[in-house]
Amino acid sequence: MYTFELPEIGEGVVEGEIVQWLVQPGDVIAVDTPVCEIMTDKATVEISTPKGGRVVELHGEAGDVIKVHSPLAEIETGDTNGVAAAAPKKAEPAPKKAAPVAPQKAAQKAAPKAAPKAAVTPAPVVAQGKALATPAVRRRARELDIDISTVAGSGKGGRVVHADLDSHGSGAEPVSVPALPQSTAVPSGQEERIKIIGLRRKISEQMVKSRFTAPHFTYVDEVDMTDLDGVRKRLKGQAKDRGVKLTFLPFIMKALCATFRQFPNVNANVEEDPLTLVVKGDINIGIATDTPQGLFVPVIKNVEQKSILQLAAEIADLTERTRAGKVGMDELTGGTFTITSVGRDGGMFATPIINHPEVAILGINRIHDRPVVRDGEIVVRKMIYLSSSFDHRILDGMVAARWTTALKGLLETPESLMLEMV
Repeated sequence: MYTFELPEIGEGVVEGEIVQWLVQPGDVIAVDTPVCEIMTDKATVEISTPKGGRVVELHGEAGDVIKVHSPLAEIETGDTNGVAAAAPKKAEPAPKKAAPVAPQKAAQKAAPKAAPKAAVTPAPVVAQGKALATPAVRRRARELDIDISTVAGSGKGGRVVHADLDSHGSGAEPVSVPALPQSTAVPSGQEERIKIIGLRRKISEQMVKSRFTAPHFTYVDEVDMTDLDGVRKRLKGQAKDRGVKLTFLPFIMKALCATFRQFPNVNANVEEDPLTLVVKGDINIGIATDTPQGLFVPVIKNVEQKSILQLAAEIADLTERTRAGKVGMDELTGGTFTITSVGRDGGMFATPIINHPEVAILGINRIHDRPVVRDGEIVVRKMIYLSSSFDHRILDGMVAARWTTALKGLLETPESLMLEMV
């Protein structure tokens, strides 16, 4: 009997949450078969067994948080080790003499296509065979029909990494995320209890940490977007000819770059122990994105170095891949400021929660046609409320007011954004 323990899955990672089991008691599994998915603070990682055999017992259930080196599964190796180690490359029936349970079921569990989509792994886990590689890399190689033993590894110690597989013409590596709890209408007099696990629990923990670590305050002002809307409409045809959909976001991002030069402390992170403000030279703006798996914040890096057209193309690509679950972990980290927008579904304004460790977040709300007074006359203008939240430990109310006024001035005079051209 072999006790398979949760291995070390990244520097500084001491525990992880069981997202889902990929095997069940009674299954006959091969060497390097993914046993479960573990979510850490850094990524969702497939954990693969270094030994084959029959699964006797699993420790824990989805949602449980376990420590590194804690037991994950009991595996009876017996005389199935030799057969399990020679797992087929494709989904083929396992030899009957090696399977104390149904051979077809064993083959399904050993076959690469039986596991969910590959997860991004932050650090090497367990390497088996001639080639050094993590389970996620091995499984992706099988999906791409690449013999991993023929791939030259560029990682530490000759380890094969995802970039090495990319050279064979594969696509982007997706992030594996668990589905959110789903429910249907509950009949009167009944109730349904849903355990909050995986990504949804991580989101809740991050929101609680932000709310109770950074004392929030929200500042709201209205902006006349009429002139900017006219500029966008005049340019969107040219953008379309170049395969780009032009929205308001890239204009707002370039306006933010100008304000950060005047108010650099808004483009910053805060370290808690000791309390330190880290003012950033790079402007990396996160775009809060609603997906079927929950809220993600992909980050557009070095906004200050890109044109409005470049930003428009990158925003469309990154948010589309995020919703499809094909965004890399490096594209979800490193933010210095965040924009959250509910678009046409939004109301007047909201009070967004800061994406800790950032110190501010900009809320963009729905544009309304409203009557306003201009030069003593009532006219219809396209008006929007900007609602931004700030960390009051770092930024005072007057700073927030002046910063918002500066941003408003740039958006209401869009020709000034020509000064931001790259």
